[in-house]
Amino acid sequence: MADQLKLQVITPQRGVLTVETPWVVLPGSEGELGILPQHIGLVTTLASGILKFGAGERTRGVAVHYGYAQVHEDEVIVLAEMAETAEDVDLARAMNAEQKARAELTRALGLQVAEETRMRKYEGKLRRSLVRQQLRQIENP
Repeated sequence: MADQLKLQVITPQRGVLTVETPWVVLPGSEGELGILPQHIGLVTTLASGILKFGAGERTRGVAVHYGYAQVHEDEVIVLAEMAETAEDVDLARAMNAEQKARAELTRALGLQVAEETRMRKYEGKLRRSLVRQQLRQIENP
């Protein structure tokens, strides 16, 4: 019985990681999924999150952004749209991207609220128009 898993993280651009590890935690689209040696075979979808794995006494991680994971015997193969190791991440750039994304989401939410208000206004106008037509049909057959 093996006490290690072979973990491979692959993107369309490159092989990101190949290691032997005692455990893996996948950021599944339905929640985290822990994998140990001799895990039952499966295929699952991944969300954007941290794939964690054991490295001696440490926990290490790789950021994966969507994709699939396949577990077969003592092997975990992750096919991610994008994956980054800690060394790949430019922290200042990531923080700047966060600020820009938050600002854009705030702006988009404001537009969405305005558009929903506009839609409710015209749904009301449509409803009144239909009711008026129905009334005329009842009163003047």
